Formats: sequence, C-alpha cells, structure tokens
Amino acid sequence: MSLTTSAADVVPRLGLAARFRRFRDKTLIAVGPNAMELSDSAAFILACVDGQRSVAAIGALLAEEYGIDVDEAVADAADLIGQLADVEVLDLPNA
Repeated sequence: MSLTTSAADVVPRLGLAARFRRFRDKTLIAVGPNAMELSDSAAFILACVDGQRSVAAIGALLAEEYGIDVDEAVADAADLIGQLADVEVLDLPNA
C-alpha cells in the first residue's frame, strides 16, 4: 500500500505477526520467514509507531530528530509506513 502525505491522518500500529530485535546496534524486523534490517531513520520511525500517533505526528518527530523539513519528513514517514504495511510489519486500520 502506498501512502501519500494526504494520508497524514492514518494511525499505524504494529502488526501482530511482526517481531523486532536490536542486535549489534542494528534493528532487525521479521514477519514469518522474511527478515530485514532497518536504517537508523527507519528504526526511529518504527519506534514512534504506538497506535496513537498519526503519520503526520510521526513525520513531525522525524523532522525534529533529524533537522529536516516537516513536509519532507511526513512524506518520508508515509512512504516507509506504507512499505512496512505491505510486508505486514504494520497495520493501517483506518487507511
């Protein structure tokens, strides 16, 4: 599912089947037999997913953390959240 900044009100939540682990300063996620390593910024976005923050709120936190433009951060957060929803790491119940 591709999210756009128009989906800024979507509130993602962690998928029930997703597993997370911090190993050797890397964040690893797995769903079923598939696993992937997240970049630091992607791990930050994932850590902000609490089932209450919207994509826009997560993007605002990302902008603050990395000193980037809020609109750019919201777009980046929306893109990653959409990708993580595609692989069932995240659920988008109100999308």
